[in-house]
Amino acid sequence: ALREQTARNLERGFRAIKMKVGRENLAEDIARVAAMREFIGPDIVLMTDANMVWNVQKAIRASHAFAEFDVYWLEEPTIPDDIAGNRRIEREGRMPVASGENLHTIYEFQKMIGDAGIAFPEPDISNLGGITPWLKVAHLAEAHNRPVTTHGVHDLHVHLLAAIPNASYLEAHGFGLEAYLKHPMQITDGFTVAPDRPGHGVEFDWNHLAQQRVG
Repeated sequence: ALREQTARNLERGFRAIKMKVGRENLAEDIARVAAMREFIGPDIVLMTDANMVWNVQKAIRASHAFAEFDVYWLEEPTIPDDIAGNRRIEREGRMPVASGENLHTIYEFQKMIGDAGIAFPEPDISNLGGITPWLKVAHLAEAHNRPVTTHGVHDLHVHLLAAIPNASYLEAHGFGLEAYLKHPMQITDGFTVAPDRPGHGVEFDWNHLAQQRVG
């Protein structure tokens, strides 16, 4: 299933693939990462996301193991509250750390960027409180020479990444919500364009949504 989903995304024009890791047995994750790298080849960027499942020591072990497969970053290797732990993973591991999707304030990002020193801050507009705090985090990251990536809500985040000089990758979720939008985001050769419609430009297809009504 993972290979089929990846193949579909590559056909859509994706040039970077993120995969879940965090199995209880690290050897299983290593085998899956190795298989994914072999499947996508050397020219596609590969990221991993552990969704905070590991302790610090296991995250460092995983970072060393995944480095063999040219993994671009290790996302949320442990809980974001553990600033000292994230700093250890960033410094003692063998790949950059991305984190921040579960943070809710600028002050939390000050610690994550300034104290933990993570390489890829990942603010989420839906968790952080909107456009203004998101941009403040992006500017904070720029002051520390850090690129910014995003988490979900790609139809909104595409505007914000287009507005900052330190933009990294736009995360695009594959939940099938495109079917309910009048103008779903288009990806061509690994790039997308922020819409020029008024506001955030997202318009629901209410006729299609009405067909899903139950009760």
